Amino acid sequence: MKKKYNIDKVIFCASVITSAFLLFIYLNSTVFKLNFVLIGVFQELLTIPSILAQPILLFLSLRRLIRIKFKVKSYVFCASIVSLITTILTFGSFIIAKLPSVF
Repeated sequence: MKKKYNIDKVIFCASVITSAFLLFIYLNSTVFKLNFVLIGVFQELLTIPSILAQPILLFLSLRRLIRIKFKVKSYVFCASIVSLITTILTFGSFIIAKLPSVF
């Protein structure tokens, strides 16, 4: 018997992992300010793929959420909320960085 993977849990785990990584990057640049070489290597290698993965994960979770008829008690609902918040914050930070400074 083949073991069937639950796609909802995979989307949820991927969404949480990418959100946690982007949160760590933000915290490292503002609070921790760690300058270890290994941390810098992982940041350089994984920042762009995780930023690009967020809208893809949001699309996949919303598509799956529509398919299961918007069940609130599901992994996909939580994944779509996490992906939506992280996508808004990530791409919103690019817009805020472009605004002229008032002070």
